[in-house]
Amino acid sequence: MRASVLLTSISLLVGTAAALAEPIKMAAPTAPQPMVRRQEAHLGRLTLQPSSKGAKQKKAVDAPRLPGDWVELADATPAKHGTEFVVVGAQQGSFGQLRINAANGRTTVRSVRVVYSDGSTKVVKVGAKLAPNGRKFAQVDLGASKPIAQLEVTTDRQGNGEYTVYGSSGGGTGAVVSSR
Repeated sequence: MRASVLLTSISLLVGTAAALAEPIKMAAPTAPQPMVRRQEAHLGRLTLQPSSKGAKQKKAVDAPRLPGDWVELADATPAKHGTEFVVVGAQQGSFGQLRINAANGRTTVRSVRVVYSDGSTKVVKVGAKLAPNGRKFAQVDLGASKPIAQLEVTTDRQGNGEYTVYGSSGGGTGAVVSSR
């Protein structure tokens, strides 16, 4: 019996040594697969599963915008604060026009101060009363398109409304245009 235990021990050691002598084969690294949330209604829980598109899914590349395209610079902002500072940044591109839309309630926009990325500033008096059911927006023409670092929008504090700010690279003369 001792001999059989001894032979079994020796065969295990030899097998282990042989296995250790062979190099370990590693699978080639693969790109992480995008995960999709799927709800299991009968269990009332969410699970993450690989997307059916797999690793072939590519990130969409932003196309250059046309001069007439509008980019949102500030979402619905309450007018009751008086002056709001909107950080834009040069990475957003160059802007030659701004459009201030009435988002909710009545808003009186007094002026817009534009601080360009090169440090220069421009103040445009707007003086527009905006409301979703009346004058819907005021458009400010800034002249030549330049990268904007920051906007300072000054409103009447008595207004209970909200406004949004959009920018476009279309240029012009520096006038205020509006819709009715």
